[in-house]
Amino acid sequence: MSDTPRHVPMPPVEWVSDDAQAAIDDIVADALAQFDQARFWPAHPQDDGARDGETSIYFGAAGVIWALNYLKRVGATRHACDFVPLLDRLIDANRRQFAKLDYHAHGSLLFGDLGTLLVAMRLRPDAACADAIHERASANNTLPIRELMWGLPGSMLACIFMSEMSDETRWRELYAKQAARLLSELTDTKLGPLWMQDLYGSHQQWLGPVHGYAGNMIPLIRGWAWLGEDQQARVAEAIPRTLTANAVQSAHGVQWHPVAGRTGEARLCQHCHGAPGMVTTFADVPFSTPELDALLLAGGEFTWHAGPLTKGSNLCHGTGGNGYAFLKLHRRTRDERWLARARAFAMAAIAQCRQVRERYGQGRYSLWTGDVGLAAYLWDCKTGEPRFPGVDVL
Repeated sequence: MSDTPRHVPMPPVEWVSDDAQAAIDDIVADALAQFDQARFWPAHPQDDGARDGETSIYFGAAGVIWALNYLKRVGATRHACDFVPLLDRLIDANRRQFAKLDYHAHGSLLFGDLGTLLVAMRLRPDAACADAIHERASANNTLPIRELMWGLPGSMLACIFMSEMSDETRWRELYAKQAARLLSELTDTKLGPLWMQDLYGSHQQWLGPVHGYAGNMIPLIRGWAWLGEDQQARVAEAIPRTLTANAVQSAHGVQWHPVAGRTGEARLCQHCHGAPGMVTTFADVPFSTPELDALLLAGGEFTWHAGPLTKGSNLCHGTGGNGYAFLKLHRRTRDERWLARARAFAMAAIAQCRQVRERYGQGRYSLWTGDVGLAAYLWDCKTGEPRFPGVDVL
């Protein structure tokens, strides 16, 4: 049910907390050593199409700067660097890059200045930055993109992050407006309630947490206390129905296709598409049904059986991202086997990170596709508390 060439066998390496800490420190030290005042960080050959000096949260300087600051802030590393003097230049450079992309009008969390402004707000909070974030998030009120990377769910997450940094009521008010629109566009189908994504020139009912159903549900789950009772009931009814209708059963557990309604084998088993991302997203729901819980556990089993990913150690489509499914299941069930599995994936990911660095002669400097994202995962494996970057924390 998963594509075997996309996965590798689990290496027989036991979890050693000190080894994980050493890997975190190595990653942070390397990122700081390779930082360049003019071009930020070099692109990696595995990030197709990326160029030196990328600026976004997804695979650019904003994500690396946030991760380095975050790891220091939570006590994950002793290394530190003051990036505050560079923030204005980072925002300007990101705006120039984002202006060339198809969705430049949208408030994009992972690629646009909505994301870079949030990073600036974490490092150097001020009223002007908050106003700019509100303006960019509000741009999504009527624009057509309904997915986490480019559009409405990302701006709803931005409101949640801003509410953690500010007690202003405008963040809850904007979130409420966007949540109402998002739920009004959730349509009942024979495969459960779904959104139709208007993305990259096509209309499809994507399911995963980056472009699809799960990604749209993320801010509704994260902002649960801000929803009305009728909205909570709609979400609680929709999630088990849609996950069940689209689940692909196998001897090794449950998998999901990237797009609703597809038939045959569901080959992609990674955070952005497939069981790991679905489990990571929906293990956080503040309700439980026997059917839903069984699906989440079966999705975790499928992810474990598939094994580490050949694409490397990263979050979006790598071993670290898949491991978050186990961390989320551990938090939901308190079953220690899930923490043990998360830590086994962590050790495999450390080896992969080092192998890739030797092969290419450089680290991979990005949050969702690179080494600092892995460092955040390793820290969460040490603490046992999952905080997926850009979703649970920013």
